[in-house]
Amino acid sequence: MEETTPLLGRPLAAPSRSTVALLSLVTFSLSCFSSVGSVPLNRLLEDRLCRQYGAHHARLSFFDERVCKADAVQSQLAHINGILETLEAVVGLLVAFPYGALSDKVGRKPVILLSIAGFTLGSAWTAYVLARDQASIQAILLAPAFFMIGGGRHVTYSTLFSAVSDVTTQQNRASAFVTISLGSFMGGVVGPVVSSGLMQVASPWLPYLMSFVMGLLGAALLMLVPETLPPRKKDAEDDDDDDTPILFSYLTRLRASLSMLRKPELALVLVAFLAPVPMSTAANQFFVQYVSKRFSWSMADAGYLQSVRGAVNVMLLLVVLPCLGNSKALLSRASSSSSPAAAKDRYLAQLSAVALTLGCLLMAGKSMRVVVAGFVVNTLGNGLAPLCRSLAAHLVAAHEQAGLQTLIAIVEASSSLFAGPALAFALSAGMSWGGAWMGLPYFGLAAFLFFVTSPLFVPARSRLREKLKSSDLFEP
Repeated sequence: MEETTPLLGRPLAAPSRSTVALLSLVTFSLSCFSSVGSVPLNRLLEDRLCRQYGAHHARLSFFDERVCKADAVQSQLAHINGILETLEAVVGLLVAFPYGALSDKVGRKPVILLSIAGFTLGSAWTAYVLARDQASIQAILLAPAFFMIGGGRHVTYSTLFSAVSDVTTQQNRASAFVTISLGSFMGGVVGPVVSSGLMQVASPWLPYLMSFVMGLLGAALLMLVPETLPPRKKDAEDDDDDDTPILFSYLTRLRASLSMLRKPELALVLVAFLAPVPMSTAANQFFVQYVSKRFSWSMADAGYLQSVRGAVNVMLLLVVLPCLGNSKALLSRASSSSSPAAAKDRYLAQLSAVALTLGCLLMAGKSMRVVVAGFVVNTLGNGLAPLCRSLAAHLVAAHEQAGLQTLIAIVEASSSLFAGPALAFALSAGMSWGGAWMGLPYFGLAAFLFFVTSPLFVPARSRLREKLKSSDLFEP
């Protein structure tokens, strides 16, 4: 058997290569849509909450940020962001599978376009509420309702990965997944730099409104992508569904996807997908607020750290993981497995889990140097999600790939239900207790990451059987 690395699979055919490249550009644009608007949205929310606590001030300009670092303001800001995360997760859980089934029926592009439309409308509603002084700030919590159109970010990315699965083979799928992730991470480099730079010279409104342009660009690029759903599969879905009630069809598909959980190895890998969303929440918008509050940085300055994270992510995918994947020690260790490529994915995922957990502990540190060091170490673990996607893809048949991506989206959305509120509660408690307890959100998250990634270290049954068969217990 020819050995393959999870990062350097067989070359893609020309049409597939161009499709994956376009999808990566779409992902880059959508990542910029999110990252350009994230920090200014936090600042706009903070300013609005600050005004509620100082209503006697005339609205001549934005409040000085230093005035807005009061515990009461920061606690409410964290809770609003946490509730928004939870509401988005609820919507995602309600519609993830129906939209996954719809993408199998009508194609990937229509579902992604709907997702972009829903996210754009939700962002527009947020802008409307923040721009009107007389509107209650609580009205912003209606924004996730617009994600019923398209399903929100979890459906967007699961459908993008399904599209990649359509045009790749098992040998080169991991490389394609990395390409898509690279597009997302590059957006994480460019977006915060643009956003923070504009915030320092103009109103936060400028970068927030500019983010809409990136969403429109993503939709325009998507129009250039050929539909990836194989015609034969689409025709088969149409034939199967002609005489089948829609609800019954969805339930049948859901049952088929959930049946994959009967595979113990796959179920253990899926548990690890509870980690990426809480970690992403804690390392993005929440981290900006945490640094701004704890170290008295402006949000614009703290936003630049997001570009550091993006740059480390790019280095991780282009340099660190390929070097580790081709190291002699890893090749030797994986060669004894019945599936060397899957074994490499597993070993690299284990290293990623260690980096995530250790980095989280350091991010709870008292000094800015320790926090930044932890931020970098933690970012080196961001290969966990694409590696686990590739590992999970090895464990299911080709016709189950779309169902697998939907199942992953459901698991990720489930973790969003508690991630935001838990981090907000921990930050509020940490501010009340003071001192080292300010790092409570990251202490708690480190413990959570340890538990949900531990199943990755459980030996696969096939490897256990190989070891047992080669042991003295099986010798005559």
